[in-house]
Amino acid sequence: MNSRLRQAWATAPSSPRRRGRLRDIGSHLAHSPALPLIVFFAGFPLWWAMGLGILGFLVMSLPLGYHLLRQRKILVPRGFGLWLLFLAVLLIGIGVLWTPVPGLVPEAGIARILPWSYRVAWFAAVTVVLLFIGNTSEKVLPRKWLIMLMGWMFILTVLGGYAGQYLWQHEFPSLLEILLPRSMRSNVFLNSLIHPGLAQLQDILGYPDPRPKAPFEYANSWGANFGLLLPFFLMTYRYTRNAGQRMAFVFVLLLAIPPVIFSLNRGLWAGLGVMALVIVVRMAIMGRWFAVVGAGAAATVLYMGLLITPLWETIQTRLENPHSNEGRSNLAGITLETVLHYSPLIGFGATRSRQGNFFSIASGATADCHQCSPPQLGTQGSLWFLVFCTGFLGAALFCAFIIRRTLPVISRSQSWATPLLYPVVFFFCVLPVYDLIGSPLMIVTIALGLIWRHEQEGRKLRLLQSQLLSPREFP
Repeated sequence: MNSRLRQAWATAPSSPRRRGRLRDIGSHLAHSPALPLIVFFAGFPLWWAMGLGILGFLVMSLPLGYHLLRQRKILVPRGFGLWLLFLAVLLIGIGVLWTPVPGLVPEAGIARILPWSYRVAWFAAVTVVLLFIGNTSEKVLPRKWLIMLMGWMFILTVLGGYAGQYLWQHEFPSLLEILLPRSMRSNVFLNSLIHPGLAQLQDILGYPDPRPKAPFEYANSWGANFGLLLPFFLMTYRYTRNAGQRMAFVFVLLLAIPPVIFSLNRGLWAGLGVMALVIVVRMAIMGRWFAVVGAGAAATVLYMGLLITPLWETIQTRLENPHSNEGRSNLAGITLETVLHYSPLIGFGATRSRQGNFFSIASGATADCHQCSPPQLGTQGSLWFLVFCTGFLGAALFCAFIIRRTLPVISRSQSWATPLLYPVVFFFCVLPVYDLIGSPLMIVTIALGLIWRHEQEGRKLRLLQSQLLSPREFP
């Protein structure tokens, strides 16, 4: 039997070797503490249709946290003290939820705790996932599985982009919507979390146009997740085994281009541009000039390809209609001014509404003009959420921790973990314009967890080398 026949026999689905390997993997998964994480991401379309696409991230963290608490020892990454200080500032925020602030709508009632608790739950969930990945061995949760799962999420995001563009009229209720009482599912915020919508219909170009959001809650969330998941999908190339898989990989990349354009996400465009620039600069520093030339050629082909398609006209039209620039800048300015004057260290705990609009406290939303009132302070970008809700201290601690945890792959260029820098680069690019406290923050946390794994592996290798090189002691 020649080598080709032996390979075909070994990889055939019906071969005993293949079936035995699948049984081993199934047995491993059934007893793995990482099973909730794997099942959630692998079955994400099902959870999304059930209404647990977003809330499922929080639910997934519960069994992972239970597993951590059962361990005798929990490792923490270097710089974790910064994160603990940030969480302390976040929790202290409950004491200023009702503090009166000139120019803002007075707050009262126990319901004020709900938005604060929701964000606290997200920060607790990402903390659990980070510690779980760092405290779980490569045998229990291989990095390949995590990378492949994030690659799968990228494919779902691309498919959601097409569904939101061409099938946006087709709506269906989730299982959770059907089960919940009418009073709960009529809540606008809760409905955005549990309803499996395909797109948001928005008048940005001068006419109503669908902006894809599936399988996430908002159009901007779709853009944020696309940019964060793209580096993971690119990392899956190392696991392709044959020409067919490589062709499928390239096909998905080409298929992903149109949704990026018709999503009208300028933040996504800018973030991808900066991420590509960082990649090219790093390749140039490493002396990989062939790759730099290849990247330039690919960019030229992409540009020429867009010019001959209607997508280029969409880009131009979007850039000519900035839509929200003035509103965002006004909101950011008022946010900074309010925090600086009244609570610069810890902020105000949760978002708040301004009295009136940007120009007068005598005007605000009316029955005929719901948009005459500006968005709440602390929205329209997670940077402003961090500043307004946790103060300049909390925002600085949050950013400092993420930067500290990214350092191991900033200086290292020859490693499987090097591409994990790019989700963090994209995250900081869109931090001022996208609300990232949700699934995007969870994806960044997974990247940070894998970077921590890489750091632990390097530390163990250096320790082993030092032991091998140390003088031997003889009796």
